[in-house]
Amino acid sequence: MAPIEPGTSRVDAATARRDAMSALGVLGRFLVLGCVGFGGPTAHVALFERELVVRRRWIDPHGFASLLALSIAIPGPSSSQLGFALGYQRAGLLGGLAATVGFTIPSLVLMTCAVLGLSHAADARAAGWMLGLHAAAAGVVMLAIIAMARSHLVGPGRASVAVLATIVALTCHAPWLPIATIAAAACLGLLLSPDARPHEAPPPLRLPSRATTAAAAMLLVALVAGSLVLSTMPDRGARLLAALIQAGSLVIGGGHVVLPLLERSVVDAGLLDQSLFAGGYALSQAVPGPLFSIASFLGATHGLPGGHVALFAWSAACTTALMLPGMLILLVTMRGWHGLAAWSGAGRMLAGVAAAVTGLLAAAWIDPIASSLDWGGRTTVPCILVVVVLSRLRVPMPIVIALCAGMGWLLGP
Repeated sequence: MAPIEPGTSRVDAATARRDAMSALGVLGRFLVLGCVGFGGPTAHVALFERELVVRRRWIDPHGFASLLALSIAIPGPSSSQLGFALGYQRAGLLGGLAATVGFTIPSLVLMTCAVLGLSHAADARAAGWMLGLHAAAAGVVMLAIIAMARSHLVGPGRASVAVLATIVALTCHAPWLPIATIAAAACLGLLLSPDARPHEAPPPLRLPSRATTAAAAMLLVALVAGSLVLSTMPDRGARLLAALIQAGSLVIGGGHVVLPLLERSVVDAGLLDQSLFAGGYALSQAVPGPLFSIASFLGATHGLPGGHVALFAWSAACTTALMLPGMLILLVTMRGWHGLAAWSGAGRMLAGVAAAVTGLLAAAWIDPIASSLDWGGRTTVPCILVVVVLSRLRVPMPIVIALCAGMGWLLGP
């Protein structure tokens, strides 16, 4: 379907029917992508570009780049938001929902089944293979920091922003800190060197109507306000949902950056054991689809005592709680982003944000990831080295994660 020029808000019955039919194709295509989408957000972006821009020509490269920049700049799961935006270009809201559901279902099912497997393992928290997964998660995040530093910390200005973000994150643990850091970095970004690339006109995109934007904004406000109420309840499930909603509303930088917020709100609150949380995070690296699939693991773990139905229901509910805010934020900001793209300072602001995200991720690796590892044991250092070496050799990440689990089982207690 051809892109709709900005300002078009009325969708007639014929367009709605075409969207409904196209949404089925979007669902099928993203279901396939969700089954083969290994490697994290960067690999997902490359997969989307190859399949949907080059091969199927759902959108032109300029429009794809604009949507990619938006998905990186706002809170939420960046690759899933990009998938939602691509589905929206193809078939409107139904297409966006179809893309999100299709891309997420495979990882949701796999992570939920992993919890079932864990439930039959004796003392999973102390098992050596779980220690191996914990160390593997540390290695994966370390590689992500290195990759982001190479991409975003070009020049002393951006590097300084990243260092400041790291220091602030390690010395202050206020819940509002990530948003404040990102806002300050965006302002500092305006002081960075101007982008040397020639300015281009915004691409023609299918944009949400003003009514859709307003409805998404109201739903987002209601969702966040509801999470504040849920966080005060004594029920563990309500507090878990609240933590996921708030993390999904604040996290800029995708799945790797969601770890510190979830760790502080889930583990520190006593909702889940640190080792089990790290194991779930490592498993999310080994399955296809978004890294936010850790929410499926958390939900299934909470629902396990209630039986199989409760396990899958909580898995779906927690996944929705973590991902829905990001999709709503995308709808709210898409029109404004399209206009902002015409401003020459947008690129510098985005560069400052990217540098700050790199610093926040570095702080998250130091504390809680590295600080919670048993560096004196026989598992941690060998598993991290395995992740680094095999990743450099381009060994698929699921194989690397499986090897670390095996090493933990052999070397651990």
